[in-house]
Amino acid sequence: MMFGRVLCLFNRHRPRRDKVTWDGFNYHSECAHCGKRIYRRQGGGWRAVRVLLIEGEGTQGR
Repeated sequence: MMFGRVLCLFNRHRPRRDKVTWDGFNYHSECAHCGKRIYRRQGGGWRAVRVLLIEGEGTQGR
């Protein structure tokens, strides 16, 4: 669906309901439209998971 893909551009994702898991802190899933890893916010709504670059890892060659 095109409307869902547009929402993904604004970080408004929809989960694949069959892939939702609980890790003890948050619910996680994949976005049904773009396939990104997402989590459920405390107030509701699903957002993309931020990937943090840990200093020292992946910075070789800079």
